[in-house]
Amino acid sequence: MPWMLIWTLLWPSLVSTLLAVVSWLMFRRRSHTILAGRARVAAIAGIAAIVAAAYPLLSAVPLWIEVPEGMWSALSGARFTLPLLLGLLTMVLLGALRRRPTTPSGALLAPRTWRSFLSTWWFVALMGVLALILGLTLAAGVASQPNEAGEYVLYWVDLGAGAIGTTIYGWHHSLVPAALCALLSAATWWTLTRIARPPLESPHIMDVAARRLDSANAARVALGALLLHLEAILRSLANTSRVTGSFSAPDAMPFSAGTPFSALTGALDVLALLAGILGLALWVFTALTALPAPTPSRSSRASVHS
Repeated sequence: MPWMLIWTLLWPSLVSTLLAVVSWLMFRRRSHTILAGRARVAAIAGIAAIVAAAYPLLSAVPLWIEVPEGMWSALSGARFTLPLLLGLLTMVLLGALRRRPTTPSGALLAPRTWRSFLSTWWFVALMGVLALILGLTLAAGVASQPNEAGEYVLYWVDLGAGAIGTTIYGWHHSLVPAALCALLSAATWWTLTRIARPPLESPHIMDVAARRLDSANAARVALGALLLHLEAILRSLANTSRVTGSFSAPDAMPFSAGTPFSALTGALDVLALLAGILGLALWVFTALTALPAPTPSRSSRASVHS
């Protein structure tokens, strides 16, 4: 039985890794630019991906061995903050370790900003996921109610003859992640700015290609963190939607009822799974881009310099 549980917890991470490897192989096949290996990128992004992939096993430890209740609560609550903390740390390190240009050449008067080497699609994806996280956070926060300790973590459904209640991703769980999302956004802007501002090295075409890769990697790290955080929110809401209760009233037949959004349980589960797989795959892909590309053929070199 433990092996079945381990497989259940780890198969999404294996799918993420496979998706990242296949995407990376296609990326290398289409790329005609010589990209030097970046061991530090692989180390930073790889460690973040490993920790995120191992967290489901770590959170299941209390199912096998007895642990203090406080540790169980900490492991359970960490699912909302861990992806954002890993993404923030990775982003800061990527920005801090940005190499300085050594052979600037020519005077390029075109201004360079944090958007200069970043595709618009990355920006749209980041803003879209942020907006979705904000919308779900506000909806769950408004629906949450305080417990005996004053923490907004409860969700109650009044059915007249009775009420059903459970926990929800309320204000108590969302305040720290909201602050981390803001810090991650600021760190992403800072990293992209550090990539864009230094003078271009010679040859310019190679340096531009390298900066585009670095900018895309920064966007992948940020988007991966947001998607993994979104996965935790969606799974929490899916668990909340599953709650049901049975009631009986005088002169009436017993009845069962659930939450108003119980019909969305399946969709929430699927969306959470997709968000988690894609988020981890982005981190694994970022680590794989650090591997050196093979030396291109003469025809490829000619196309690069033309």
